[in-house]
Amino acid sequence: METITAFITAHPKSLSLLAIGIVIRLWVNSRRFYRRGLGGMQHFSSYGKALFTTLFEKALMLASFLLIVAAILLFITGH
Repeated sequence: METITAFITAHPKSLSLLAIGIVIRLWVNSRRFYRRGLGGMQHFSSYGKALFTTLFEKALMLASFLLIVAAILLFITGH
C-alpha cells in the first residue's frame, strides 16, 4: 500500500493526464457503441450531424491520445 501512495504522490500530473485521456476515450467509444444499429452501422439523423460528430469525436480521440502519450513521457522523465 505504501508503494501505491508513494507512486501517486510522486506522479500526480502524469496520473491525472492519463485518467483524463482514458475517460475521454471511454466516453467517445460509449457514444459510438450506442449509436450503432442492428447492422453495425452508426445512425445519424442528418448528414451535417454525422459530419460534425465524426470530426468532433476524431479530434477528441486525437487529444486523448496526446494526453496519454504526455502522461507516459512525464512518468518516464519523472517530472
